[in-house]
Amino acid sequence: MSIDALLLHLEEDARREAARLRQEATARAEEIVARAEADAARKRALHLEHIAGQRRSAGERQVAAARAEAREQFLEARMAVLDRVFDAAAASLGRMEVSRYTGSVAHLAQDAARYLERAPAVLQSPPDAAKAAAEAVRDLPDLRVEPADVPAGVTGRSADGRVLVDNTLAAILARRRADLAIGLGARIEKG
Repeated sequence: MSIDALLLHLEEDARREAARLRQEATARAEEIVARAEADAARKRALHLEHIAGQRRSAGERQVAAARAEAREQFLEARMAVLDRVFDAAAASLGRMEVSRYTGSVAHLAQDAARYLERAPAVLQSPPDAAKAAAEAVRDLPDLRVEPADVPAGVTGRSADGRVLVDNTLAAILARRRADLAIGLGARIEKG
């Protein structure tokens, strides 16, 4: 083999080797680019998922806050309605004529007398109810009944003024307000 043929043969081998190396480098480069693109796509998807999760959480917090605010406004409105109802009821009970609660005067007077512990005491009731109150407690010593300008019902006080009993209809309503408000609130919500 001549030197020219040998050089030609070596040159041909070098070209083939260069082509093979270029092919391998191109394949490796394509593989690296594909991995980089896949990695970038995965990171982009994770980032978008993270942003979507944050937005979803923010939306859920806003909805929860709006619901809480709406519930609070509803409860405030219900309380305002209950206040108006109880205020009107108390005013009506304070002016009620004895003929509408005659059957309860005796019970109101006896209940007030129990709290006064049979010491010298005074029961007061509206003039039209005083007779019924006096009749209910006539057997209790040291207790007298006075007609007075008090709301419907009976009030009492010990002789020394340390014990006061308010058994007026409006006071009874005020004491039972929490229990009554539960039932009335439920009726308001039903509409």
